[in-house]
Amino acid sequence: MKVPLSWLREFVPVELDVEALAERVDAHGIKVEGIERPWAGLEGVVVARVLEVRDHPNSDKLCLATVDGGEGPVQVVVGIRNMVPGDLVPWAKPGSRVPMLDAPLDAKPLRGEVSNGMLCSPRELAISHEHETGILILPDDLPVGSDLKSALGLDDAVLDIEVEPNRPDFLSVYGVARETSSILGLPLAEPETTPEEDPERADEVATVELRAPDGCPFYLARVLRGASKTSTPLWAQARLTAAGMRPLAPIVDATNYAMLELGQPLHAFDMQRLAGPGIVVRRAEPGEALNTLDGVEREFTQEDLLICDLEKPVAIAGIMGGQTSEVSDTTTDVLLESASFTRTGIIRTARRLELHSEASHRFERGTDPEGVERAAGRCAALIAAWTGARVLTGAARAGGPPERRHVSMRASRATALLGYPVAPSDAAAVFDALRMTHRESSDVVEVEVPGYRVDIEREVDLIEEVVRIQGYERVGATIPRSPEPGGLPDPYAFARRVRDALVRAGLREAKPLPFVSEEDLALMGDRDAIPLSNPLRAEEAWLRTRVLPGLLHTVARNQRWGTGSVSIFEVGTVFRSADPVEELRKVGLVLCGAAGEGWTADDRQFDVLDARGMVETLLEDLGVGGRGEHGQRGRGWTLGESLGEPFHPGRSARILLEGRPVGIVGELHPRKASLLDIEGRVAVAELELEPLRAAASRVFRLVEVPRFPPIRRDLAFVLDEDVPVGAVQAALEAAAGELLDHSLLFDVFRGGTIPGGRKSLAFALEFRAPDRTLTDEEVEPVVAAIVARLRTELDAELRT
Repeated sequence: MKVPLSWLREFVPVELDVEALAERVDAHGIKVEGIERPWAGLEGVVVARVLEVRDHPNSDKLCLATVDGGEGPVQVVVGIRNMVPGDLVPWAKPGSRVPMLDAPLDAKPLRGEVSNGMLCSPRELAISHEHETGILILPDDLPVGSDLKSALGLDDAVLDIEVEPNRPDFLSVYGVARETSSILGLPLAEPETTPEEDPERADEVATVELRAPDGCPFYLARVLRGASKTSTPLWAQARLTAAGMRPLAPIVDATNYAMLELGQPLHAFDMQRLAGPGIVVRRAEPGEALNTLDGVEREFTQEDLLICDLEKPVAIAGIMGGQTSEVSDTTTDVLLESASFTRTGIIRTARRLELHSEASHRFERGTDPEGVERAAGRCAALIAAWTGARVLTGAARAGGPPERRHVSMRASRATALLGYPVAPSDAAAVFDALRMTHRESSDVVEVEVPGYRVDIEREVDLIEEVVRIQGYERVGATIPRSPEPGGLPDPYAFARRVRDALVRAGLREAKPLPFVSEEDLALMGDRDAIPLSNPLRAEEAWLRTRVLPGLLHTVARNQRWGTGSVSIFEVGTVFRSADPVEELRKVGLVLCGAAGEGWTADDRQFDVLDARGMVETLLEDLGVGGRGEHGQRGRGWTLGESLGEPFHPGRSARILLEGRPVGIVGELHPRKASLLDIEGRVAVAELELEPLRAAASRVFRLVEVPRFPPIRRDLAFVLDEDVPVGAVQAALEAAAGELLDHSLLFDVFRGGTIPGGRKSLAFALEFRAPDRTLTDEEVEPVVAAIVARLRTELDAELRT
């Protein structure tokens, strides 16, 4: 929301300069993103009177104008001839500057005639974006030779305010002024919202019928007659432009001006183009359509709310009007709409139609139902002043604003939450400053919530108002006492442990949206996804069942942007269709591209072994597995059977924890990777968090650095081809017991003297005792036990 300072000062007598004001209000909840000066590039332009206009001797399109800017007659070459002798115009004399040009103007010849500067259009002065209107004709009461910037109030500054979704009252100049008044303790002036009325009654001319009060609880229509074709005052055009709106025509500009000032969207209909005239607010019929003001035909569903005359739709409620009833230069009679629409209905329709406007932006966040009539009166007064129209008495209306809500706050509760004493009288003073009616009773302050404060629903909301107005600096550095136990809930703390472990392993965290397409679901063969009724993107119409699809799309996007190596992970929630809906926390990781960078790194790509190593690193960091019963070494987790599509044959496996599947690890099949626009090998892993949390160790054991040397033995075993390496290593470690300090597979061999269907696995084993140097006599029985166990359990032969 852009708020011109001069407009703000109409309601609050602020004497602070704009920088000091921005600092004060920002500290109390009005977030000022920046300060703009739209006319900073306007210098030296003066008011000049046109003395003569004549043809250019060397051009059919140009003309010559003689003007007097207080220093005598001068000649200016002009590109459009809409001024006549006697008009006042803005003259940018030599040496002056205008916002549309970077350099100062000078005198120069144009087609053989010298032009002393230029006469300016509204666009060149940054008053309006329109250029077709020609040279700006100024009001007759401006002194010749006066500085245009000061004369039109173009030395204004603008506060650029970021409006949070919970404070839609800041989407208006008056809403910001009201809050500024409370913060600075200054009086607040009320806007003029009562127009002078004609004896003819509006409710005798127009009718309003509400057929969908759940979508529109309050609709009001004012009627104006006899509007003439005029121009919007320059001061109003300048304010609209500074606030980010494009001036168009007086009637439309009046609706936009009143909306920016009071926060209530309005819409003007040409009464002569309405059937009736009568307004019917109803739901759309299936297949019903309307050409909106942007020139697009839009078709509706039964959920959409329409504004109709007695025959047809004329507007999409709260979003945009239709072409069949829009006002124009020939409009004389106006039906002015001011209404209250429910937020959810506007949100659904705007998103489905992909149609967003200044009106829908406000209705989606919540407007003040108590401000409907006031805004209509303000807008009617502006239209009457700018076009000469007559405002009919009263209004045609249906429905009305709801009763105000009441919310109570305990001063003792505020003290407990804020950490400093808050007396009931302190809270009452805050609500007095905020102009909220309230009632004190012992420790309780009951507040009547005005319609514009849609964010106040609970006690804590009132407590926030107290500290915001009193000043956040009152809150000390100590943590307030609370009867509730503190600390992070265990599931969230464990998820943080997982994130930290993967970051330490060198991965970067990604945060994809939890929505997927049918192609993403088909990738893993999932059929139990939950459809979305109103997706953000039509192609992503399902809640994800795995975290991998979003990560894979992130890899593809990074490759398109030229990233050669991607190693990312996500800890997030997946959803599966069940009764009730099943939500699972999972961690997924994806590795793709170069495994290392720089001349010292190995020249290779990430593969399934890197993903397995990441899984092993994560589980060891979490303490999943560790030492089993009787002090024997045991992983606690193993790799199970190989997986089918979408993984590469022989390069995937299930991850088992105590025999139960908890995840997968593998390398994506090249054909599947190409469908996702990913080049190269793609290694992935995905695990459920809850089983890991149940198995993770909460005790960390510190081990002394070994003081005695190890004894190393290299053992090679010949086994059947289908025996997994993990099963061999688990049996080996279980047989070795406490003396085995480390085991490592360092060779896999096939062929030669190895029979077909068999393979050779070679392990490097290190034996060590913590209190002495081991002897060969102590190690040999352990080696024999290893050989015997592998022969018995896995039909393994020791290779000599």
